[in-house]
Amino acid sequence: MWELSLAIFGLFGLARSCDPLHAQAHGINLVCCSLNHSLTPSCEFSSLCQETCSCFLTITRDLDCKLELLGSANEPYKWLDHKPNSLPMICRQPNLPNPDAPYTIVIENSNESLTHSFLLGSCSKTVTSLTFQHYHKLYDSIDFGECFPRLASFQVVLLQRTKANFHGSLRNLKNLKVLSLVNVDFDFWLQPSPFINTITYIHIENSSITELPKWLSTSKSLSTVYLKGTSISSLTPVAQLPAVKSLKLSHNLIENLHRLLFVSPFLIHVDLSYNQITSFASHTFSKCIDLRVLDLTGNPIKMLPYKPFAKNIKLKWLKLSRTNITTLTPDHFYGLNALKTLSLSRMPIQSISPYSFVPLKSLRYLDMDSCNLTKIPQAVTANCHLARLNVANNMLHRSSSMPPEVMAMLSGLSQLRIEGNPLTEFPASFLLISRENFRLLRQLLHSTMTLPVWLREPCTPYYWSMHLANRTNNLKSFVNQYSEMRMLKSGLGYCKEQYDWMLEQMEVYRELEKNSGCYSLRRLRSSLSSKPVPKISKNSTNSLILSIPHDLSSPAFHIPILLLISLCANFLLLFSILMCSIMACRMEKGVDSV
Repeated sequence: MWELSLAIFGLFGLARSCDPLHAQAHGINLVCCSLNHSLTPSCEFSSLCQETCSCFLTITRDLDCKLELLGSANEPYKWLDHKPNSLPMICRQPNLPNPDAPYTIVIENSNESLTHSFLLGSCSKTVTSLTFQHYHKLYDSIDFGECFPRLASFQVVLLQRTKANFHGSLRNLKNLKVLSLVNVDFDFWLQPSPFINTITYIHIENSSITELPKWLSTSKSLSTVYLKGTSISSLTPVAQLPAVKSLKLSHNLIENLHRLLFVSPFLIHVDLSYNQITSFASHTFSKCIDLRVLDLTGNPIKMLPYKPFAKNIKLKWLKLSRTNITTLTPDHFYGLNALKTLSLSRMPIQSISPYSFVPLKSLRYLDMDSCNLTKIPQAVTANCHLARLNVANNMLHRSSSMPPEVMAMLSGLSQLRIEGNPLTEFPASFLLISRENFRLLRQLLHSTMTLPVWLREPCTPYYWSMHLANRTNNLKSFVNQYSEMRMLKSGLGYCKEQYDWMLEQMEVYRELEKNSGCYSLRRLRSSLSSKPVPKISKNSTNSLILSIPHDLSSPAFHIPILLLISLCANFLLLFSILMCSIMACRMEKGVDSV
């Protein structure tokens, strides 16, 4: 009972000592939030308060506290709520209110010596966050671990590169969780710091730092590492972090990853873009079983190892853009059954196996922008879930650049980007796009208008006009001016015959699409999505199976029928070969007897 009374008294004492306040004096802006009371509603800083006892202090460039005050002793300085106080304040004795409240301090571009003294005068306060927008070597002399033992966040965010030495100021911090250094040139110290047990986030950007300390790899709480624009070339300490979840390591000097193994099974996001990586091994990411995003953009990688992502079965997004990879095979994507997005843009691709993308059973977006492609690769037909394909800015210039057998399988796309290609012939395969696929037709029409084929092949506008006949006015309005009357007046009556001929030639490819597994899968998905799923009781499983209608015209039976026909054909072929062999042997024996 006595302990409970003390606890209640402590809470009420804290509530009484945490008073709401907003004061601006001597170049300092101070906002304190109370647990039970709010700031004046008209105060512009009232949004900072969220029913917690906390204080926010900003030191501006107008700081004018006194280093010392001559004369007799004065009363402690008072901070008045929404009232100015022009009485002098001693830097070492700021007498800040609410001594038990956690303080967040931000230092703007202010006088270094005055700020130094003010920080030393605030050492008795519970400072949990410290941010410098202006940094001076004088601040390196403060032992922040001793001055602010509860400091959890230390940030230096500068507009210009500045040299700093944190060996004495930061190494003794015990409760640090966030360390953010932007535009700061420094080096870590050799001996481990106490905050190795508490640090969760490290952000270093635009710095001359060349390596991370080895002791960093022993941290069991570090979950996010952000390195950008540094001179770091080795990732050994980072790769050994046991619990890291996010590695954003772009625009550094990171080199060969062949001997590295990222050991954290919790790793979700890895960004290694724009480094100097030339190769990595099949084991490099093998332990990252929960990896979802991997970005290797802008690295001089020439080839992928054998089955490099076999263990990354949860990977959703893979970026290999701007690498030097020239060959793609199925082994390169083995295990990526869950991959949704694959970016291969600006790669000097020379060879793509027809089965390269077979492992990518869930692929939705494929980016092959600027890959020097002369035609859409057949490999894309293996991806039944593909919704968006980008082949813009390639070398697609003939009608054969968009093969009908490929376009037939892509007729269900919602986006096909072809702009920036030197197309000079109208691809008859465009006529395979369903007239109900309004979104894809509109995009292809707009793209065709920007390509050379629109002007160099005069029938192109009329092909589109005839193909969009009886369609919605929104889409047809783009080609309304290309009427049949105008076509005849321009001496282009043969365009109608050409259109009919192309339409007839494409019919066989429509059959190819309808007999494909992708078409059957799409039809099955659409039919399932349009019908409510019946509730199945545990005792009715067998009766339900027997009651399923076996409609041979259903798309679900296309694949088994094709397999049956294929097996019969193979059997007849083998039987014919056997008979021919027997007849040949008999003829040989007859010749020998003669």
